[in-house]
Amino acid sequence: MEHEEVTAIEVEAQSSCASTLINSFTGIGTIEHQPHFAPVTRRALMAAVNTTGRTLGLRPSSVVVLDALLSCLPCSDPKTGHDSPITPLTLLTVFACNDTLCFRAKGISDRQLRRHLEKLEAANLILRRDSANGKRFPIMRNGKVIGAFGIDLSPLLARSGEILRLSQKHRHEADELRGMKAYIQKLRVECLRLGLQGETLNFVEATGNSMRRAGVTVLQASSIITRLKLILQNANAVENAAPLQELAVANSSEPQQPRDHMRSPCSSKVTASDGQNVRHKETPKSNTRKLLPNSVAELWARLTEIPAFYPNQPTSEHGLLQVLFEFGKMLRINSGLMGKAVSLLGVTEAIQIADQIACKIDLIKNPDNYLSKILTSSCNTRVGHGQLRLHAQIN
Repeated sequence: MEHEEVTAIEVEAQSSCASTLINSFTGIGTIEHQPHFAPVTRRALMAAVNTTGRTLGLRPSSVVVLDALLSCLPCSDPKTGHDSPITPLTLLTVFACNDTLCFRAKGISDRQLRRHLEKLEAANLILRRDSANGKRFPIMRNGKVIGAFGIDLSPLLARSGEILRLSQKHRHEADELRGMKAYIQKLRVECLRLGLQGETLNFVEATGNSMRRAGVTVLQASSIITRLKLILQNANAVENAAPLQELAVANSSEPQQPRDHMRSPCSSKVTASDGQNVRHKETPKSNTRKLLPNSVAELWARLTEIPAFYPNQPTSEHGLLQVLFEFGKMLRINSGLMGKAVSLLGVTEAIQIADQIACKIDLIKNPDNYLSKILTSSCNTRVGHGQLRLHAQIN
């Protein structure tokens, strides 16, 4: 009975002394003051910090110092030697001296260590609990550490869940970005086969360097893919419009048979011309003839809206067609409909119509329907040598 009373008194005294001892050291790190967090292994936490280091505002050397601090936590199982997870019951205040931390941080200098500790504290990953003399040391009781002055890793462990989720997101984005880079390379090769010129060629060539940069994001890669697809679509639209132009040229060059030398269906007599055409035939002209560079310059000078989007003036009909189809995409006009406009009206009238649509874009709700009405209202009667004459004017 006496033995039990003595034990109770000793336990009460130990508890009282421990509480008094902790209260006597203001600002020490103790388990009671640590935040609650889900258990996590040092390896998993460091892998997450390595992945999100750039987002957290850390350089690789600062990450190495953080790894050195984590290596000082008492997580090693004395029986197995393996690391056990860090839990809220683990004292998170590191009291190792600078020499130990410098050694574990790949041999950095004492000055470099202090600079990285300042960066880690500014990033809200550590909290320095300095003693009166600036030394780091543990507070012991009966051979056990109950607190310490030193570097508290509580802010890092309090954000461990956030860092792990952010790390997983970065890994998923990295996997997605890897596939997008491969797709961009495929589109880039296809674009370089088109014989591009000017700013378009410079952009396609620059995509190779852009994808090799470390800071490229999924959003940037998605934007590059969209533009490369648009370049390929415009090129295909121009190729599809070429056969329509050739057909229009062929139709416009078919001469009409003269009526004054034909035989009467009710008589076998020959007309006074004896079946010979005595009129002089002129070479038919076509709206789709090749434009000279001077003609392209004059046409470009008459446009009001399109030149604002294309500072470099095209020098050939092919360049003019490419601008027309690209600008048509910006106006939300279908490429097939734009090809039909080129075949019926020619490049000159088609690009002027697109320019006038751009002037009224606030008033035109559906540019596709607007252009379709213009083509429908055009006269379908062939005049002269089979050319189509546009009678409808844009209101």
